[in-house]
Amino acid sequence: MLPVTLKKILHSDYIKVFLLCLLTSGLMFLPSLIANKGLFALVGDFNYQQIPFNILSNRAIKSGDFFWNWYTDLGSSFIGSYSFYTLGSPFFWLSLIFPPYFFPYVVGPMFMLKYCVAGLTAYAYIRRYVKNGNYAILGALLYAFSGFSIVNLMFNHFQDVIAFFPLLLAGLDRLVIDKKSGWFAVAVAINAFLNFFFFMGEIVFLVLYFCVRFLAEDFRRGIRRLAAVIWEGALGVGMACVLFFPAVLFTLQNPRLNSFLYGPSALVFDGTRYLEIIKAFLMPADIMPFQSAIYPSDFTSSGAYLPVFGMAAVISFMLWKKKSWMTRIVLTSAVMACVPLLNSLFYVLNGSYYARWFYMPVLIMALMTAVVLENRQTVPIGKGILITSILTALLAAFLLFYPWSVSEKNAIFHYDLFLFYLSATAAGLVAAYYIACRFRNAVHWLTIAMAAAVFFSAGLGLFNITATHSIYSYQGPRETYDTVVRSGQMLKKVLPKSENYRIGLSDGGWNLAMVSGTPTVNSFNSMVNGSIFQFYQSIGSPRDVKTVIPPDADGLKPLLSERFYVDTVRRTDMKLYAQFNNGTNIIYIYENQKIPPIGFTYDYYMTTEQFNMIPLENRNLALLKAVVLSDSEVNQAKNTLKKIPDAQLYSLSGTTINRDVTDRTAESSTYFHHDTHGFTSKIRADRPKYAFFSVPYDKGWSASVNGRNVPIMNSDGFMIVPVNKGMNTIRFTYFTPGLMTGLYLTLLSGFCFLVWVFRGKIFSRRILRRPEESVNTQRF
Repeated sequence: MLPVTLKKILHSDYIKVFLLCLLTSGLMFLPSLIANKGLFALVGDFNYQQIPFNILSNRAIKSGDFFWNWYTDLGSSFIGSYSFYTLGSPFFWLSLIFPPYFFPYVVGPMFMLKYCVAGLTAYAYIRRYVKNGNYAILGALLYAFSGFSIVNLMFNHFQDVIAFFPLLLAGLDRLVIDKKSGWFAVAVAINAFLNFFFFMGEIVFLVLYFCVRFLAEDFRRGIRRLAAVIWEGALGVGMACVLFFPAVLFTLQNPRLNSFLYGPSALVFDGTRYLEIIKAFLMPADIMPFQSAIYPSDFTSSGAYLPVFGMAAVISFMLWKKKSWMTRIVLTSAVMACVPLLNSLFYVLNGSYYARWFYMPVLIMALMTAVVLENRQTVPIGKGILITSILTALLAAFLLFYPWSVSEKNAIFHYDLFLFYLSATAAGLVAAYYIACRFRNAVHWLTIAMAAAVFFSAGLGLFNITATHSIYSYQGPRETYDTVVRSGQMLKKVLPKSENYRIGLSDGGWNLAMVSGTPTVNSFNSMVNGSIFQFYQSIGSPRDVKTVIPPDADGLKPLLSERFYVDTVRRTDMKLYAQFNNGTNIIYIYENQKIPPIGFTYDYYMTTEQFNMIPLENRNLALLKAVVLSDSEVNQAKNTLKKIPDAQLYSLSGTTINRDVTDRTAESSTYFHHDTHGFTSKIRADRPKYAFFSVPYDKGWSASVNGRNVPIMNSDGFMIVPVNKGMNTIRFTYFTPGLMTGLYLTLLSGFCFLVWVFRGKIFSRRILRRPEESVNTQRF
């Protein structure tokens, strides 16, 4: 006989949700995992970002390398670069059980677990609003496997956000409606720690939810609870500050945040975007880099389709409960999605369009669907199905038959894919009609509805995974493992063990250096140190999501100490150092022995004004002659460095490189070693001057020369320090800006949280003790 408690657990709705989500995700992922012997990969960002990022983060954590990461572009703050991708995720920390290179085998089961958690948290939120928990289970399935989840398979870390977002709304309900303290603060802490950037958008939705859900329905109650909501929200953010605060400080340096919407672009999108938004809600999610219609590829995460039911139950709910807070939230969300400026609120007012907040209204849509299905006897769901069918037919007809341009007959790029998604939409509406209308009184109705949700969700997910593998067969799981993991492992074995050089990659998107643990000039990572953006902007090659070294910028290789170049093409114009077969391709490594090591001295400086007068294509050459200094920095260095004559900057050409490289190499690092706290260099100088290090400038750096602290100056995004005549031992130490402040805020907030949650017990004990104390006082 099983214990009573264990029986209750086994019969719990949470167990049912977990098992149903496990079954659904298993049907999605297991065919690929079995076919590829446990390996999982997809395409693009997943293969070349998610896999290297997790391998790098795993290795860094286990080696104690928490501060400066040498294998992210030219170097970057580890916490700053990976708080968005890995460090806040409990799933990442769970993956640390396994070796770093095992991640391609771990990620498939980890995906399945994320879907299960998403189902559990969605159930926790939806359960309040339905009488029968089985309908909450159904709504949870629809949320966990919505079009937003499927379209974002490529972005592994987005699934973490989807999994824990429902806790915010569930916690807010508990605080405002039930007056239960602590739940909301914990939910805020989890989500703020999980992904600080997505949390910024979630704050906007929380404000919308509070206003529409509580203030609009019961203004007095909402106002009375507002102080508690703000207090617990602040506590939650404070408890997450050990990661949240340094991550925000780091991200503020990123110029991608500076884009803004001006004029009419803040008010309306073009018609194409509106069609994509409509399609996102009416039809199943497309494959992000291989869209079937409207856009050839779209990385905005436009997906919001609910399996089987689509918008049918949502529209039915709005016809049934026109004044409900759920209706108001969905309609308000629709307006915000269609107005660029309002849409950008969810993305920190970024001027680029993204739909990466659609999972928030999707949760409300899943709730509305659950409520409608529970009340299917009275809700006019047939009207919702009819309206949804008409809208879908109109959209499909327009995309299929209306001329897209003079040369394009329609908006369809891949007929087979589009017709599959259209057929799936139609099949879902037919199934919804039979489930909600024709068979609404069936004895096993819930079993039929849940089976439909499970198999429909799994089928759509499985199709997208299988189609992706078919379309991008050259990026299949085995090919990706060979290209990314095996190449990285073999590269590490082949290259010299010294640390005073960097490598360049023919494809800047590989991120091989992250896997091999080799300093590099390339990275496919939008979260890198702000001074890297500053440097590439200054030479006329602005950096976006990846570093692409201009092919004609010959001065950059010696400046950045790029000694080796990795390619898949056999070249005769470069000296072959080594080659190996990774199982899929032959990798060739070329060497340039004339490249100076990281760290060398300069005799001259040029002002920012001089540098800006140089044509863009020649600026990389000028940087080999002199360091760039601002006016304020000139005052510090003018007694040590000489101002370079303008004539030397106006006669730049490729022929001067060899002489400049020789000059830089003459006084360069004879010893260069980096560790978990920074790096050490030894340079001999013939007189007092400045040593230049192609390491991105950051306020977290401090430096000493021969044991004496020296100031660090920012030279066009890199660091220079004064050195003395003779041998100099130069030590740079890095500590993440904001980390200690964030830790103190976390500890303080944690203490305040405990006092807040247990305030009743704390103060009730004091009240109970007072009479006893007064009696004792009288006695003695």
